[in-house]
Amino acid sequence: MRFPITMTAIRTQVAAMVHPSVLPNSLERMRHERFMLTRLALGAAALSLAPAYLAWRGTLGALETLVLVAVTLPLVAVFVLSRSGRLDLAHCISAAALALLVVAVSGMTGGVASPLLLWLAAVPAEAMFFGSRPYVARASAIAAIALGCVVIMHQMGFNAAPAPWIASAMPVLVTAAILHAMLIAVGFLRRRDDELREHRASDARAQLLLDHVGDLVTWHDATGSVVFANDAARALAGAEPRDLFGRGLLDRVHVADRPLFLRALSDAAHGAGQATACFRTLFVPRDGANAGVPVALWLEMQAHRIANAGPKDGAAVVCVMRDVTARRALEEERARGHAEAVKASDEKGQFLATVSHELRTPLNAIIGFSEMLGTDAHGLLDAAKRLEYANIIHASGHHLLDVVNTLLDVSKIESGSMAIEQEPLDLAELTLDCCRLIALRAEAGQVALERIVGPELPMALGDRRALKQILLNLLSNAVKFTHAGGRVTLAVVRDGDMIDLSVSDTGIGIAAADLPRLGDPFFQAKGSYDRAYEGTGLGLSVVRGLVGLHGGRLTVESAPGLGTRVSVRLPVGGVEAASHPTKIVTFARAPRRSLETKEPFRLTA
Repeated sequence: MRFPITMTAIRTQVAAMVHPSVLPNSLERMRHERFMLTRLALGAAALSLAPAYLAWRGTLGALETLVLVAVTLPLVAVFVLSRSGRLDLAHCISAAALALLVVAVSGMTGGVASPLLLWLAAVPAEAMFFGSRPYVARASAIAAIALGCVVIMHQMGFNAAPAPWIASAMPVLVTAAILHAMLIAVGFLRRRDDELREHRASDARAQLLLDHVGDLVTWHDATGSVVFANDAARALAGAEPRDLFGRGLLDRVHVADRPLFLRALSDAAHGAGQATACFRTLFVPRDGANAGVPVALWLEMQAHRIANAGPKDGAAVVCVMRDVTARRALEEERARGHAEAVKASDEKGQFLATVSHELRTPLNAIIGFSEMLGTDAHGLLDAAKRLEYANIIHASGHHLLDVVNTLLDVSKIESGSMAIEQEPLDLAELTLDCCRLIALRAEAGQVALERIVGPELPMALGDRRALKQILLNLLSNAVKFTHAGGRVTLAVVRDGDMIDLSVSDTGIGIAAADLPRLGDPFFQAKGSYDRAYEGTGLGLSVVRGLVGLHGGRLTVESAPGLGTRVSVRLPVGGVEAASHPTKIVTFARAPRRSLETKEPFRLTA
């Protein structure tokens, strides 16, 4: 049984002859296979005709022997290629075979006058099909040597007399030369097509990888303009890839980050060759869940210069941009946590310093005066001194109790465990009681204390103890920070369904830099005078919490040297559920405004 011989079968056998280790890629494998196929076909065809030619001619001449050797060398080239994988060496043997064939045939057809010498041009032309410039250079050298041999043979008279059959075979030989040239041209075109297909396949694979990598990849020219962008532009820049060409990407970079973006491109293109930058992109998605909603993303860009990029290449820098929004948010959260931890540590240190000072002073008084009373065994202290020391011990004990109660109130407010009991209150009477309690302290400091009550003041729902503590804390601070000859005014007026309680003074005031920190536990604002004031720094913090429990608002307006006005606005009908400590709204007072008027003004009315 015989099997038909097909080109597929021949290709399979030829591919099996070549060891895989000598084939670096598919294009090189294809060149090896074509070289072996053509040489096997030509060598087998020539050798198959050799017996018939020998039977017809009988004894072979020298040139005819060269022809036989020339048609045998392609088979040697195939063997060398299959064993070594060196196409350059195999092609040299093949080129030498073709040159030898042309020399022998031209010697039989007229020597240097033979038109078949033009066939030598096929030797370097064929090299263009199988290799690069070194192949062509070696083939040209072989053709030149062959031509030189023909010239030498002519000068030495080695040309044989044309055989009788040469004249009739000349058209066949010329036709064979022409067909050979045509095959070379077709092979060269096929090689070019194969290379183009290989390049297109490589580009397609690269494009597929770029479209599914998830990172935005852009190519930029020397001026920074985008010349290429992959499909990740839709997710990371909110635009089609072609929309990023030119200045499209730069227009979507946050205005504040554009100098950083351009500097990174410049450093990569004209500087160190690579650069890193982190910037924001702003865009409005056209579709999806966030369609129509502005989106801001943080992108980390790695820019690299393209080596050997010329003006015709179009691209000088390649950039890979990755979405680091989540990582950036995590880093910011970690930084905030660190800042809060540092702040908590500072507050803890301030708390310990303040509380230790506030507790040590009355404790020293209690210990010292009680020790003096306890060691007076001989009655050296009269009754008046004993009474004075007892009063000092009593006042120090009350001060300690106030400090402890304030700390407990702050703790309850911060933890949300403090509750208020609302009842109808006469605010005019409540403010009068508070002024009476502060009057002695104001008189001792030579500070005028005034109370202003607005008309038609209704009963208001609130916690009596909490509201009294709010007013006492505000009045105490106002008297403490007002110099002798100054004035403190407590005003209560109705403003619609709100009650406005305000405490104004002509004291030292608060610097604008300290206003945002008012209400922080243990924070004490510095006045314009260089003297220290006693206190824990918890008074306004307690007021802030108690006002929040009543659902009210707290406003502070102050400036150094112009006094301070603290306004508490409470709902007349009370609050249904206790809320968290309110936010303090602060204003820096204009220099032209002062508090020398008795008529209270309302910032929030």
